[in-house]
Amino acid sequence: MKMMVLLSNGFEEVEAVAPVDILKRAGVAVDIYSTTRHDILRGAHNIDFIADKILPEIMKNFDYDVISDNYDGVILPGGLPNAHNLRDDERVNEIVMAFYNKSKVIAAICASPCTFEMLGILEGKKATSYPGCINPESCGEYTQDAAVRDGNIVTGRSAGAA
Repeated sequence: MKMMVLLSNGFEEVEAVAPVDILKRAGVAVDIYSTTRHDILRGAHNIDFIADKILPEIMKNFDYDVISDNYDGVILPGGLPNAHNLRDDERVNEIVMAFYNKSKVIAAICASPCTFEMLGILEGKKATSYPGCINPESCGEYTQDAAVRDGNIVTGRSAGAA
């Protein structure tokens, strides 16, 4: 099994580290991708992380299925401005949709379900997020549970659910 984590600057450190650590301890390969031009990323609390890979800046005519074929799922940690940076990045949206369309795991924590909301993939689904980060009406059922799985979509409410 192999997972992909997408990060920009301003991510919530616990929401990035906890899933990566747990997955690696379980024997899952994990690649952290920077969506910036740099492999060093600064978290919301000024802790620097080194990404394994840098997402190409220009991915025109890129087959996003290639990325989704090489991984079993993608994780979007929260934190601001990271969650909004990911949501507003067309490359991230294309990657998320490629995974979603193949029924592979797509996970978002805290504020990052806003990407799923914008893409319309929470419609008819049960989901959670940090309060106020998504419109509860964008989901089939919005809950205050710590973590929610509905099919291949996993959402977490906060760092405590990472």
